[in-house]
This record gives sequence, structure tokens and C-alpha cells, in this order.
Amino acid sequence: MLPRLPFGVAATAGIALLLTACAPQEPERVEAEMPSLGHVHAIITDPVTGQTLLGTHDGLVTVNDDGTISDRVGGHGFDAMGLAAAGEALIASGHPGSSTPAEWGSPHLGFIRSEDGGQSWAPVAYTGEKDFHALAAGPSDELYGLSTDDPALLTSIDGGVTWMPTGAALAAYALAVDAAGVVYATTPDGVRVSVDAGATFEDFPGAPPLYLVNTSPDHTELAGVDVSGGIWRAATDDASWLQVGTAVGQAQAVTITASGDIAIVDDSGYHVLPE
Repeated sequence: MLPRLPFGVAATAGIALLLTACAPQEPERVEAEMPSLGHVHAIITDPVTGQTLLGTHDGLVTVNDDGTISDRVGGHGFDAMGLAAAGEALIASGHPGSSTPAEWGSPHLGFIRSEDGGQSWAPVAYTGEKDFHALAAGPSDELYGLSTDDPALLTSIDGGVTWMPTGAALAAYALAVDAAGVVYATTPDGVRVSVDAGATFEDFPGAPPLYLVNTSPDHTELAGVDVSGGIWRAATDDASWLQVGTAVGQAQAVTITASGDIAIVDDSGYHVLPE
């Protein structure tokens, strides 16, 4: 297993999380304080700054270059159930928090969009109506979403203003889209893929039984976590899967960062596995 790198964190009020580092002989557990994040739903790369963002139960936070965790981006506290980068924008869905502007919608945020790295957000579609628990954007900014009220996979080609069903119904936990526009969905029956913009899905032979999946910022690599906690990566052009680590307890989110490392949030906190 590749070593986990410890990340320093800001000493701010919040809950204590354990960050794990692997020494040559035996692992050392380091206790540190982080902002109270609650559940982390997603890890993404800000398409403009290249910084790593965590979508949490109480808004977005930034993982700084030195490993510290910032305060909430823009000061917005909302439950970012779905979060992705689309071109130079961020897209999200979920539920409002106590400080969420009323115009964002309640009890569901529908589909919201930020053009300034999460500093401000604008409601775009399904305001107050839908909670997209899975959102993904393709290399041409085509969008895919699954909401909690309907198994129909929805897609948008106009930035999320209008959505249409693709024809597929999915019980999927996570979605991802690679550089060729192939859509990946993690389902109870394993990873399924679509080569026709989500109209139909088929089994993905050789893929581990992933429940988390995400792409690198350039959509050329996949990272995932399987049902036993195995952490995997694959190049999308040959889909040759390589296990590179094991999550500590329950994994919440995974991605490949702009530097090519796998980042994961699990029961030990936020850490990276170097490429």
C-alpha cells in the first residue's frame, strides 16, 4: 500500500479528527483539530485555482497547499449533497442551512451554480424541488444528475437551465464522466457504463465493486473505493484497475487532485496517496 501523507490542519474550534501517516515500521496516528465538517460528500478541484475543495454537510471548505483546512468558502452553510466542477464553474445541489439565502430554495436547493469558486451561488433549476445526490460534468460541460425523488438519469447541455431524462433509470450512488464522454455509475450490481450519453448502461467487466468513483480534473483517470474499502485508480483509455491503498473505516469521498494524487476522506480524516 502506498504511504499516506499527513496533512497539517488549522487549530480552529471544531471536532477532532485523526490523520494517519504511514512510517516505515508502523503507522503513527496524529490527532488534530479541524472545523466541524460533519459528513464530506465530495472532493473536487477548483477549475480556476486548482485548489482542492471539500463539499460538506455545512458548505464548502478549501484544503490549502500547506494542508490546512480553511473556513467555509463564501461563508455559506449548506448541505452540499451533490458537487462537481463544470468548465470553470462549480455546480451543486442539496439542502439549505441556517445561513442559506432563502432564494436558493427549501427544503431542496435544486440545482445551483457558482462562477466564482463558491464565493456566491445562483439558483438555476428545480429550486425548492429536487435534491441531486449525484452530479457529474463531462469534458464538454454536459451535465448528469440523479435526484432523490426519481431514478431517471437527467442530463443538461445548457449549463443546468433545462434538464431532460436520458431514458435510463439507475439506482446509483455516484456518477463520473471521462474524457471520451463515457458515463460511469456505481450501482448495487457493480459499476455500469454508458457510451451513448446515458441512454443505456451496461456492465463494466473487470471493474472492482466500487461505490465511490470520481475522475481527475482532465477526465483521463478514475479513482474509486470499493465495498471493502479498497482504493483504486485506472486510466480511462485502458481501464486497467490498480489497487493503491485501503480506506480507514468508511470512506466518504475520493478524487484525483490536480497534482495526480488520490485524495480521500475516511474515518481517519482527509489524506492523500501520492501518485
